[in-house]
Amino acid sequence: MPRIVDHVRRREEIAQLAVRVIQQEGAEHATVRRIARAGGFSIGVLTHYFRDKDELVAFAFQWVARQSFTALDAALAAAPPGLARLRTALEFMVPTASTPSFFRVWLSLWGGAMHDPDLARVHRDYYARWRRRIRRHLDDAVRRREITAPRSRRDATDLLTAAVDGFWIGGTFEPGRFPLGRRRALVAQLLTTVLGRIPS
Repeated sequence: MPRIVDHVRRREEIAQLAVRVIQQEGAEHATVRRIARAGGFSIGVLTHYFRDKDELVAFAFQWVARQSFTALDAALAAAPPGLARLRTALEFMVPTASTPSFFRVWLSLWGGAMHDPDLARVHRDYYARWRRRIRRHLDDAVRRREITAPRSRRDATDLLTAAVDGFWIGGTFEPGRFPLGRRRALVAQLLTTVLGRIPS
């Protein structure tokens, strides 16, 4: 009796292999041959699920994005609604020495999004979703009267998002600069700078 293969799960397993190769060697070296070798199977098995490297890397990009939101949701579930969740979301995006290497993988894939339409689409979708998260917690904090509504919530959302991008890029290259206490202090300063005085 032929073995039943879960094709969705197999595609995700291959995406994880691609991520592992990207972690170790960078996206430019994540060839179909190297990814197949990392999984211990033939190139034919891999090309059965993905047309080429570009399709595989785009799928891996999507997989990494889904994993990041799963981890973010877990962190947010432990925080009360409103300002606390806004702080938690921003702190989550600042990597530390103990953070999984998601940020390094994302940075490697980020470069490809500048010239690959599929990666660019995944990147846009990820950031649209990320900005919606920030805006939702910002709006909730305003409704709860924890903060005063900013003049432009769109601008506030974009400023918070852009500033945290800077933190995570810096933290990817120098994770030792952002231990938990400093990460929290920097996010608190960021919130005060963008939103004004915030109750302690």
